[in-house]
Amino acid sequence: MLGVQLLISLVVGLTVLTLIFGIRAMLMPAEADDRLQQLLDSEMAPTLQQIEMHASFYERAIKPISTTLLQSLGRLAPQGNIDNLYRKLETAGFPANMSVADFLGVKIISGLGQGFVFAALIYLARGSSLLTTIGIGLLFGGVGYLLPNVWLSRQVSSRQTEILKALPDALDMMTICAGAGLGLSGAMQRVCENWDNALVDEFNRVITETRLGRSRIEALESMAKRTGVKEVLSFVAALTMAEKLGASTIKVLHVQAEQMRIARRQRAEQLAREASIKMLFPLVFLIFPAMFAVILGPAVPQLLETFGAL
Repeated sequence: MLGVQLLISLVVGLTVLTLIFGIRAMLMPAEADDRLQQLLDSEMAPTLQQIEMHASFYERAIKPISTTLLQSLGRLAPQGNIDNLYRKLETAGFPANMSVADFLGVKIISGLGQGFVFAALIYLARGSSLLTTIGIGLLFGGVGYLLPNVWLSRQVSSRQTEILKALPDALDMMTICAGAGLGLSGAMQRVCENWDNALVDEFNRVITETRLGRSRIEALESMAKRTGVKEVLSFVAALTMAEKLGASTIKVLHVQAEQMRIARRQRAEQLAREASIKMLFPLVFLIFPAMFAVILGPAVPQLLETFGAL
């Protein structure tokens, strides 16, 4: 019994430490690059040892160990869905700078941690048999293994929504910049200078790939495939066709901006129509029962007395 309690304590402690490190890595700003740039801009160039000593204990010791552990566990996962998982992480913008191995490691740790914790709690609380405890551990372990997938899907959906909301305004600005004499890359650069969102990150990547020698059509098509947003696919297809046929980029941007504004208005109207249906469930299950309790509550004792006399 003492060994089981020690094992439970060890698993719970490792799970809590992993969650703390993961949350801290997501919330902690990227201060290392800023400190490195400040040191490089100073009069005396620091040595590598000085740069490492300026980093925090978490960055020097704990973060490398946790990263190595996550990547090692990630390599144990099946290789069949690696490409699909990489595309999802790419569409989500690689949240918390996680690679595929990191994400698979988080899934394995989450599955093992939840499985051991819930199995131990059920065993200690109810004194269940070993077979029942193992079954409960496997059940909750499977749930814990799948929970990171739910989080990643929400990240993908959130980023796609952000891109979709920013696209019409970005096209309006690009149309104005193109009408003022800027090219497509210059218009995208001007959008990147004024805004900071997921669409700007994609535009920056397109500009960087173009400067590194990749053709603009290939960079745009890669952006459309990477985001997975239908409106971006339509926008890139129109630009690609204009590039191949030699059509005016200004007219294409103007037409695309107008279509995006119309689509945005239609989505707003659709959400407004769905609002009444979505309000039906809280009305029926939350508001109406409370109203009936307030209105009919005082009459319930009298009704009970009347029917009891009968």
